[in-house]
Amino acid sequence: MGAKGVVPRVLFWFVDGLGLGPCEDANPLLRAATPALRRLLGGPLCAASFPVQDGWCAAVALDATLGVPGRPQSGTGQVALLAGLNAAALEGRHVPAFPTARLRSVLRGRSLFRRLRARGLPVALANAYPRAYLQDRRRPRGAFLLAAQSAGVLLRDLEHLRAGRAVAADLTGQGLASRGYPVDVVAPEVAGRRLAALASRYAFTAFEFFALDLAAHGRWPAPVPAVLEQLDRALGAALDQLDPEDHLLVLTSDHGGAESPDGTHTTNPVPLIVAGFGAHAVAARCRTLADVAPALEEVLTGHPLPGVGPDSAIL
Repeated sequence: MGAKGVVPRVLFWFVDGLGLGPCEDANPLLRAATPALRRLLGGPLCAASFPVQDGWCAAVALDATLGVPGRPQSGTGQVALLAGLNAAALEGRHVPAFPTARLRSVLRGRSLFRRLRARGLPVALANAYPRAYLQDRRRPRGAFLLAAQSAGVLLRDLEHLRAGRAVAADLTGQGLASRGYPVDVVAPEVAGRRLAALASRYAFTAFEFFALDLAAHGRWPAPVPAVLEQLDRALGAALDQLDPEDHLLVLTSDHGGAESPDGTHTTNPVPLIVAGFGAHAVAARCRTLADVAPALEEVLTGHPLPGVGPDSAIL
């Protein structure tokens, strides 16, 4: 909670696999046109542009290794972001893809979704999922979906997407359409405006964007620079809609990789870019992935929550 009792509405924009590499031609991220990110950072998306303390924007580089040997991975990195603890140290290693049983238990007990809902704050996960996927209990769940589901947050399906009340994980819906789902493909700017609209209705709105990581691994039809350009277009549209006096946009990642010429995971730091009310206070608290959730708790509640209560009704 900031000065004069203002509590911002937070849009938490998670980008899988976005690290901070050198400002060199070999960095694929530098081949993208990114006017929105450049406006925030005052320079390109690379390590030399950090930290930033400018007007409504603050940005710092976060340690994604968490002091554990090896290359950071999604399973532990995302749990660290959402639960505010060193998930890699808890497991004794970096866990790829999906959280382990122990980390799933951590998310069920203390994710940011659960802790904010325990305080009565409205929380949203903006992503749209095919209904068959949501109903298939055999399919593994990523950290964001698991945390939202276990906290009783509404899980949005393709009906929500068609109604403009959700966003595809690749922003445009092209990935869903290419797999035969009956959805409209939209411009990135449309997705950005939808995220801003959702963020204006909830205290905390999370969005998980994974196309950049897939592109880095060669598992997406577009290359890394093209995917980053779509992200930047959506980000710019969202920023144009959000009032910085009562909204806070937070963009961060779990591990590096997209900045690597061959797309392999790296030990590079990841960006934390915060724009809007409370941006400087949040950035000042964060040095590692595990610092993000406590910092957002504090800006939303005035202090870290002492514990969690029972589930409340589904939003």
